[in-house]
Amino acid sequence: MNWSDASPDWNTPIGEKIDRFLQAVAERFPGYSETIVVFGSATIHLRLDPAFNSADADLRVGTDDILPFKALTEELGMGKSGQEGGHFYLDITPPSAFRSTDIWYGRAHSETRHGLKIMLPQVRDALVGKLHRRRKPDQDSIVPKDLRAFLRVQELSGGHPTEAELLKDILLCPYAWHLQMSGEVSDFRRNLEDLWPVLYHKPLDVQQQIIRPLLHELELAGYTETQDWHALVRALSPTRP
Repeated sequence: MNWSDASPDWNTPIGEKIDRFLQAVAERFPGYSETIVVFGSATIHLRLDPAFNSADADLRVGTDDILPFKALTEELGMGKSGQEGGHFYLDITPPSAFRSTDIWYGRAHSETRHGLKIMLPQVRDALVGKLHRRRKPDQDSIVPKDLRAFLRVQELSGGHPTEAELLKDILLCPYAWHLQMSGEVSDFRRNLEDLWPVLYHKPLDVQQQIIRPLLHELELAGYTETQDWHALVRALSPTRP
């Protein structure tokens, strides 16, 4: 079994609920044409482990006006207040909610269901997306459910993502490291530093394992301090959506 890009199984509890919601969207909003992205733990459930559940299933719609879609989930009993038919609900989010590697879009699974364009990131990109989670003011460690996701994927996949695989994907998040280069520490970095000893039984050396390789890549691309950082990152990741 390919651990990261297996085809989704819609004949699962979360899959069936999402599918019914998609059918309702097609009927209620016949003019809707944007892609709906299924991400987070729902990706792991659909693509790797039907027994892996979370409190919610994340769906990213292609508009910031998410209220009509949230209202539809409540009407169907699939929203947070209803949690119909199980212990999870559908959480509708705007486009900005899911961040991952800069190439997740190009290697995601795409299909059409009920006339709607659906996309699921690879499991590896869903995991990286969890590292982007912002911390609450009183939070002093990675969210337990995010750590559980990494450990479950490792258990089922025979040790994936390996350290080399995760480092490769982390280097595909150059935006997340810009602040680190200026001396600031982000929640993305804190989450990684919490995760590494649990997953790989040793601390993460951010400077040697991430910052130095990324700077080398930028130098090869001709980066200088006078150039626009964002323009260079876009050039390094042309498939970014």
